[in-house]
Amino acid sequence: MKTKIKNMVKNNKIIYSIYYYVMFVFIRILSLFCKTNKNQILFVVYGGKRYDDSPRFIYEYIKSNEKYKKMICKWAFIEPEKFSFIPESEKVKIDTIKYYITVLKSKYWFTNSSIQRGLNFRKRNSKNIFFTHGIAALKKFGKDLDNKSKSFKIKKKEEFDMIFIQGKEEKEIWVKAAEMDGEKFYLTGLPRNDELYSATSKRIEELKEKLKIPKNKKVILYAPTFREFYLDDKLNNIIKSPFDFEKWERELGNEYVFLFTAHYQIGKLLNIPQNSNFVINAFEYPYINDLLLVSDILISDYSSVFFDYSILERPMFCYAFDYDKYKENRGFYADPNDVFSGGAITEEEKLLDKIKNIDYKKECEYTKNNIKDKFIFDSKGKATQEVVNIIFKDKRGMIND
Repeated sequence: MKTKIKNMVKNNKIIYSIYYYVMFVFIRILSLFCKTNKNQILFVVYGGKRYDDSPRFIYEYIKSNEKYKKMICKWAFIEPEKFSFIPESEKVKIDTIKYYITVLKSKYWFTNSSIQRGLNFRKRNSKNIFFTHGIAALKKFGKDLDNKSKSFKIKKKEEFDMIFIQGKEEKEIWVKAAEMDGEKFYLTGLPRNDELYSATSKRIEELKEKLKIPKNKKVILYAPTFREFYLDDKLNNIIKSPFDFEKWERELGNEYVFLFTAHYQIGKLLNIPQNSNFVINAFEYPYINDLLLVSDILISDYSSVFFDYSILERPMFCYAFDYDKYKENRGFYADPNDVFSGGAITEEEKLLDKIKNIDYKKECEYTKNNIKDKFIFDSKGKATQEVVNIIFKDKRGMIND
């Protein structure tokens, strides 16, 4: 029921307006009784669904560094009990009074989505720090979407004090699509991608064992984005497998296993084989980087995961089975036909043939030269330290002022 109500708020403009004004007034009154703690940081990732992404690596860096021992760290989750490895004193449940008190008391907000729950109630002395959870280079978003798009739009644009990115040319996209201040951007790389630069073969072997991937098998990872125009009767975003897995197993099963995950906004995966020796449903697996590291080939569609994966300089293919519909409903900044090896592949048979006859070395070179070198800033795996130094020692006086 709670999920359905949440989806109704996101998909019904009238209900969202009621929610916005009632909660806005409530939190404004609450803020009068909440003094900001200059040493407190609040972390929220994917709306409280996960402990991951760039804020996770910032948190771990701060916790392990004696220099920041005075900092008080708080994580907000939809289901805090799932994260038993985080001390109880550092967790709070999303959408509770305690959550909003914690938000109002925290000087620093570290997020990859939003902390204000679509409400925009930030106090003047709080610092809202945003880490993009994907390089903006493929699919359109925000103000660049036309009026027929069903993508969720908040009533008032959110203001950020710092925005950290890895895409070489994505600042202009964010400024236009999200109406962000171009002076607030830092091209540092994303802390979450540091481990993609430094992972060893031993680490990859450990991850394969953890994921129960046979040592003699290579890995294909399928990681599609969400489609806001595919909803079930409870208004969950859904995705149906576009593959004939029996055929894939017959033709590739001796050499590969197939990992299947999806965008965090997806509510349901449909048509995924159960108890399969070929298909591994990794949707509930919490760390996307682990899945990237163990994979020899990535298949996606219009997701920014392509650009993260390009750091590994491995083959990737764009399976755009609904290319025409997606282009009409969402649109692109860079057309997949102009970006990826093989372009936007719309036929399953063609994709399967591409993998069966892959020139692995050639595809690796394509990824490096045409995607990694072209689209992303090379942080050399040192983004976390650089970001923390900027936040707490900013020369322009935006932080610790």
